[in-house]
Formats: sequence, structure tokens, C-alpha cells
Amino acid sequence: ATGELLDPYAIYQLLMDYWQSQLQDDLYVLSQDGWEAAKVLRELKVEKGEKQKESADLVIGKAKFKAELIPPALLVARFFSKQQQALDKLQTALDEASQALESFIEEQSGEEGGLVEAMNDKEKVTAASVKARIKAATDKEELAVLKQAQQLFDAETRAKKAHKEASDSLDKAVFAHYPKLQDNEIKTLLVEDKWQASLHAALEAEIERVTQQLANRVKELEERYSSSLPTLTKNVSELEAKVAAHLKAMG
Repeated sequence: ATGELLDPYAIYQLLMDYWQSQLQDDLYVLSQDGWEAAKVLRELKVEKGEKQKESADLVIGKAKFKAELIPPALLVARFFSKQQQALDKLQTALDEASQALESFIEEQSGEEGGLVEAMNDKEKVTAASVKARIKAATDKEELAVLKQAQQLFDAETRAKKAHKEASDSLDKAVFAHYPKLQDNEIKTLLVEDKWQASLHAALEAEIERVTQQLANRVKELEERYSSSLPTLTKNVSELEAKVAAHLKAMG
């Protein structure tokens, strides 16, 4: 089915693109340092006054590291899926806490809202500005709104802390696992999880593009030829009759 959808040259071009963008570099590293290179995490150091040129794959404390061959996400998927699932749940909880806080602030920041007096000089409601206003406010209704806002700020803070702790813990576990990788694990991670998966994703994206292109063309043809030949013939006959009637009327 893939061969019917894609031109052979398109598949060849996908392979060449991946070769140039990734595969040749990986094979060069392997040819120089062998499978051990996959265990390497190179620390990114920047001289004072310079900018970081490479993006970090892992951040442990203040130290930033770059993986030579295997991105941390591949180790996470193969060895730490449960930890990642737990982290995803914490991310969802954080998103929900942030959304609840944002919605409440928006709702109570109008002219008659209970957070109007809690805005700072930049017309923003913050945890600090809410805390300060609680000390000064005397109206019971306003205090109720302020305390609810404070609870929502606290909930978001707890969610952020829980997520960061879990994220840092996962990063440390992945960092510690790199030196423990066995050759057979490295081969699986590189060949199956990285190279084959990347090519498969690129192939699927190309199939999706071609399929969408074909669907658009079919829709275009359907719209163009939506009227059947008998209908068109009937319309032409009716128009001819109208023209003849006009000509007759004109003498």
C-alpha cells in the first residue's frame, strides 16, 4: 500500500534526509568510539560572556549535559515508563490548578470583583498582593474571595513543587542509568527506538501528506463535476430556449 501511495524517489529522499540530518553523525561517532559512546553525557560548559550554543538534554542541578547518541526520552520510554506516567499525572494536576487559579482571578478582577483591591502596581493579582490585601481588608465578602484566591495560589504552588521534585528525580535516575547501559540495550535503543522509529515517523508523515493531497484533489474534482451530464444538457437546452425566445421577441 505504501508503494502505491509514494513514489520510490520520495522514499529514497526520506532516507537521504535522515542520513544527512542524523544517521551519518551517529555512525561516525560509533566508528570512532564504539557502543560505549552511547553511555556518554557531555557536560556543556560556557565561558563567561558567551552564550550556550547547544541545547541541553539533561539538567542536573546547575550542570547541563548533552547525550552523544541516545536522547534521554528514549531511556525514559524503555526503562522509566511508570515514572513518566506519574510525572504526566502531576503535570495534568498542575495544569488544572493553574487553570482554576487563572479562571478565578479573571472572574474576580472585574469592577465589582473581590480581587480588585488586591491588584499590584502592574494591575496583576499575585500571591504576595493577595496576602498583603488580606491583612488590610475588613469586608467579609472580600476576605472570603481573598482567602479562596490564597488557597488556589497555595494549591498551584504545591502542584509545581510536586511536579518539579518528580521531574528532577526522573532526570537523576536517567542520568545514573546511562553508564549502566549494556551493549544489547544500546543497540535496541539506537536501531529500533531511534533510527527505525524516526524513519517510520517520517514515512507516516509523508503518507499523511500524500493522502491529504489526494483527498483534496478528489474533493476538487467532485465539486467541479458535481453536476451530471443530463443535468448540464437540460440546463443548456433551457438556456437555448430562453435565447431563442429573446431573439424571437426582438424580431
